[in-house]
Amino acid sequence: MDDFYKEFDNEQLKGRSHPTDQQINNLVLDGWKGTRGSNRGPNFFDWFKNICKIRSSVHNVLRQISYGFRKRVSTYGCYDVNGYRFRSEKYENNRTGLATTNSGVCVTCSDGNGNVLEYFGVIEDIIKISWEGREQLELVLFYCRWFDPTSRGVRQTENLGLVEVKYSSRLPNFEPFVLASQVTQVYYLSYACDKPNLRDWWVVHHVAPRDCLPPIDINNDSIETEEPSHDISFFQEDGLEGTFVIDLGDIEIVASSADEITDPKELKELEKQTDAPQQEEILETDDEGNEDDAESDDEDCYEDEDF
Repeated sequence: MDDFYKEFDNEQLKGRSHPTDQQINNLVLDGWKGTRGSNRGPNFFDWFKNICKIRSSVHNVLRQISYGFRKRVSTYGCYDVNGYRFRSEKYENNRTGLATTNSGVCVTCSDGNGNVLEYFGVIEDIIKISWEGREQLELVLFYCRWFDPTSRGVRQTENLGLVEVKYSSRLPNFEPFVLASQVTQVYYLSYACDKPNLRDWWVVHHVAPRDCLPPIDINNDSIETEEPSHDISFFQEDGLEGTFVIDLGDIEIVASSADEITDPKELKELEKQTDAPQQEEILETDDEGNEDDAESDDEDCYEDEDF
């Protein structure tokens, strides 16, 4: 879609005098607002829908998206994505005995200047929308209540490394939706004490995805190590591959008097077991008294067969 966005901006901003970032953003959502009706331009969605009608080169998926999604949507209480199990706040409030709170979310964004900003919120509803057409196009969105990401709603304790959110603060803009694939999971812990400077704040704890190790924190600067990976799946091998041999060396077996066989019946049975191999060798001789070579017979059989 990047090429279409650039084409739209170049076409609609042609001849305009240095629009601000806010004007460019409004251009995409509402179109260019001129003083006269003839100067009004289309927003990006109407413009893109018209492009899909007149151009046959547009991809079928993008063309289907331009039709718009169905007005009837699906809603869920739980949704698994990114190694997390998310639940809406409405779902958790109607369930008793839950051992965990899975409605906290965090999404990381960056502004035009490259500044990274974290948005913390609570999932109020989980919605799946579908598009009309032959392709099975679906998208899951989290409808969230976002806290103010500025210093009025989020603060960080430098000496402890804690991130806190003021749960009564709200994001000033109405932007409740976020893609389910964009968020990570957090939970909020209130303070046990009732001090005025802590009463309205929650401590943020980031949850590690299922089947992944949490990030490794190396504080020893004197040892040069490679930067650890934050996406390490752990598992248990079923068994060792290959074989190995244990060399016991020359072991001298000493029989003690306690192990010596003295019973006549046991001695007679032992003699039978010792003589049995000799009798088998006699049976394998031919009429002339020559022993048959089993290996030579096998070789003759293989030589007579055609492969």
